[in-house]
Amino acid sequence: FADGHQVLSSKASLDRLAGDEAQEQKQLHGASNALPEKVLLGYANWCECDNKIVEAVENGVNVVVWFNTNLKKSKKDSKPFVESCTDLKCVGKVAQTLQIKRLPTVHLMSIGGWNSPHPNTEFTGSEWFEAWNKWNRETAAQPEYGFNGFDGIDWDVEGNDNVTSPLNKISLETMDLIGEMSQAAKRTGYIVAMAPAQSYLSVASKDYSLELTHQPVAQWQQLDFPYHGRNTYAYLLAKYGSQTFDLVTVQLYEGWSTANYNITQLDQRPSSYVSKLVSKMHAGWEVGFPKLGSQYVSVESTKVIIGLANGWAKESNGKFLFVGGQDLREAYTQPPSENAKPRGFGFWNIGDEGKNDIFLTRQLNSFLNTRSEATTKP
Repeated sequence: FADGHQVLSSKASLDRLAGDEAQEQKQLHGASNALPEKVLLGYANWCECDNKIVEAVENGVNVVVWFNTNLKKSKKDSKPFVESCTDLKCVGKVAQTLQIKRLPTVHLMSIGGWNSPHPNTEFTGSEWFEAWNKWNRETAAQPEYGFNGFDGIDWDVEGNDNVTSPLNKISLETMDLIGEMSQAAKRTGYIVAMAPAQSYLSVASKDYSLELTHQPVAQWQQLDFPYHGRNTYAYLLAKYGSQTFDLVTVQLYEGWSTANYNITQLDQRPSSYVSKLVSKMHAGWEVGFPKLGSQYVSVESTKVIIGLANGWAKESNGKFLFVGGQDLREAYTQPPSENAKPRGFGFWNIGDEGKNDIFLTRQLNSFLNTRSEATTKP
């Protein structure tokens, strides 16, 4: 019996080792966490890592996008360099806390941001993926806290406050870098998301431009705001396919956005506007590309995340749209069709939860029910 027990114990040990090795292989390649069916996505504020992240997850967030990284050429050795302002050890501790609390959470890392440098195009998208993957596994990962690195990336390459800045144009080389790196990440099992400002991916226009210095399409009165795009991100869908991207968060809170105009100036109900927008994105719209020709691009409703602002937008004198969760309930619970229902909602940003007494996470969770035990008081 003793010998038999020893044999069984040895076999069990080998099985455990094999299982651990298989898990380790999985962790070396791609995401450790799968996207949930219903998504409540929250962006950390610039460089944020604090207990507000934990509170947001407890209250409903199930996808955290940490902010941010930049893809630069190292001044030391001229190699690809992933720059991050986020305290990665803190990220590991937060991830561990969420695991202990049994709150499954997807962790993505943003690339870009307003006023941020665009990825360095001296390296290819494939080279950048190799560099990012190495950084994610060797620098971002915090094994002592059980954090194996980020589950994927979220593209947030945008413009700059200075209208004359070269960063107010996303070069074709940059777009191809994004597309190639996204495909490599997807092949490796990572989650790939994008977060275009509404004008960067707009069903309201057939126009296409790499320039980010256009006036809004919506007919705002006496407004000079040369910071809009023209379907810039649509190029990624046309050339690299919507299958490359798992989530598309459309920023309805873009300054003087089309959504803002329709809801605040034309008095469209927020739920109705969102349903129509999601339906149109799912059906597809025509965009004219100089090199690719005229093409229909689309984003399946199961990938669409409606990007919102929380309490900070209430102090913008109408520039940034604020819509409370209670005004969006119908768009999710009673859509006119299944193709009009978004995958979920996201917001900028977790650090401002509670500002002007707005707790958007709780409001959205009251009907998304992403966290059943969350405090759902609006």
